[in-house]
Amino acid sequence: MVKVFNFDDNPNEFSANTYVIGKIGYSCLVVDIGSTKRDVTDYIDTHYEKVVGVLLTHAHADHVRGLPSFLRHFKYDIPVYLSPEDKPLLTDPALNVPTMEGDKNLLLNVDTTDIEDGEELTFKNTKVLVIHTPFHTQGSVCYFFEDDNALFTGDTLFKGSIGRTDLPTSTPETISSSLKKLSSLSDYLVIYPGHGGISRIGIEKETNPYFKAALED
Repeated sequence: MVKVFNFDDNPNEFSANTYVIGKIGYSCLVVDIGSTKRDVTDYIDTHYEKVVGVLLTHAHADHVRGLPSFLRHFKYDIPVYLSPEDKPLLTDPALNVPTMEGDKNLLLNVDTTDIEDGEELTFKNTKVLVIHTPFHTQGSVCYFFEDDNALFTGDTLFKGSIGRTDLPTSTPETISSSLKKLSSLSDYLVIYPGHGGISRIGIEKETNPYFKAALED
């Protein structure tokens, strides 16, 4: 089961989508936690036994700013997974692109576990494949939950678009190679992006101009 928290319509808090994945009544995983509100923690407290991991697609402020309060809320250690290329963003506001006035000096002294392209993370009965897709940031990744037919794409792939490539650690020259990695996945695979609504790989191949251009490159 995937629970979607979308903050696009909240003008007081610019935060990326947060996703909670897991069977109700058992443990769960969380993808990105930009919100500082209690919506996500209240939902987890009501529906799950425990959080077994936080998976960060990258380390821009709108995807990580809620991490300290989220970790403090729970009275046990929760591993946080992040590509090592994006670790410098956690402690450098010049790189993590804060947009809210209160985040201008965002410094997150959070321990993270390194992940790498092609690595398979295992959480009890859940397996998650890490797919390194740099261009929005050097350390951007997608997380593939095969059993849930779900791909969490962060700011790599949106419904009808892709993430920006003009930010401090962006590498626009790797757009095509990163998107081509995703093109090999099933057309029926559901994508859960960092912003906006969900879609499917097949739909994006046919309608997303950036995805189409990458496949033609």
